[in-house]
Amino acid sequence: MTGNLTLKSDDRVHFIIQNADGSVRAYIYKDKGGDGIRINNGADGGGEFVFGKSGEFYSPGYVYAGAARLAIDGNVWGTRWNANGAWLWDSIAEQLTIRDNNTNTRATWDWVNQNFVSDITLGQEGVYCPVSNVVSWTFKTPAGCMLTGIIVQDTGSHSADNIGGVYYKPIQKKVNGAVMTIAG
Repeated sequence: MTGNLTLKSDDRVHFIIQNADGSVRAYIYKDKGGDGIRINNGADGGGEFVFGKSGEFYSPGYVYAGAARLAIDGNVWGTRWNANGAWLWDSIAEQLTIRDNNTNTRATWDWVNQNFVSDITLGQEGVYCPVSNVVSWTFKTPAGCMLTGIIVQDTGSHSADNIGGVYYKPIQKKVNGAVMTIAG
C-alpha cells in the first residue's frame, strides 16, 4: 500500500491487526470527542494504553525507562537509591527505620535544656576607684567579669588622674534554670 489510509466515520472505527487465524492482535482507535488515542492489546489482554489529548499517557501496568520502572501505585524502581535496584518507597522506609532506631543516641530536649546554656546575662555591677589621687594605677577585673564603664574626672594634668575608677559586671550563664558566673 502507498499513500494515506483513511477511515472515515463519526462512529468508532478500529484499525485492527489480526493473526492469521482471525484473532485480534491489537486495536487502535479514537472515539469522536474521546479522551485520546487508544491502543488495545487484543486477544493477548493487558488493557488499553491511552495517549491523551491533553498530553498525558496512561498505562495499565508498569511504565519503563531503561532499567527504571514506574508502578501503578506511584512507586518507582531504580538504581538511583540502591545500586542493586530497589523500590523508592522501600528505600525511604529503610532510612526512616534507621533514623527512628537511632533516636536514643540523639539528645532529647530535656537533656539539651539540662546541659546547654540557655541565656547569657551580666550580674550585679561592681565599681573600683583608687584610694587616692595617683598618677598611675592598675586594675584587673575579678574572675568572670568584664569592664562596663569608666569614671572620668577632671583632677589634674596627668591622664591617669582623670580616670577616677571603673565599673565591671560578672558574666553569667543560665543552664537548666540555674544562673552562675562563668569561670575566669
